[in-house]
Amino acid sequence: MAAVRYRGHVPAPLSAAELGAWVAFIQAASRSLDHLDRDLVVKHDLSLADYEILAFLSEAPDRRLKMTDLAQKALVSKSRLTYRVDRLEAKGFVARKRCEDDARRVWATLTPAGLRALKKAWPDHLAGVRRVVIDPVAPRDLAPVQRALEAMIEALDHSEAEACNGRSDASLSA
Repeated sequence: MAAVRYRGHVPAPLSAAELGAWVAFIQAASRSLDHLDRDLVVKHDLSLADYEILAFLSEAPDRRLKMTDLAQKALVSKSRLTYRVDRLEAKGFVARKRCEDDARRVWATLTPAGLRALKKAWPDHLAGVRRVVIDPVAPRDLAPVQRALEAMIEALDHSEAEACNGRSDASLSA
């Protein structure tokens, strides 16, 4: 089996502290997202992904976004977003319309029914976020957690930008 090389060398194994942080991150991220998703599905027949789309549209001017912009905000591919919006459109929560200026572009618009569904789900979602993400963390630890997560996001943004420019820090070699 080939070793994964990182800038010409094999990465050092994780220290006990690093491994602990990694495992805790995976557990917390996966379990909290699963919990929030399950809670919304059971109480409102909305997935967390559905809720996210409705929330992004509710915050947009005229409660509408181009599908490409919505895909970027939702951090999903255009095809994945299309599937999600199809489901929301079938429920009457989102409407799609071709852009008047450019027929290749499509707007996704939050409908009044979609806004009602979002408003109905919001208190339960907020309570869930508080229960599983905010309240378990001591107030003094919130800022360091935020800084750590923002550093991870910045590193991911940097890595994705390099990948778009044809460069990558990691390469496979034997």
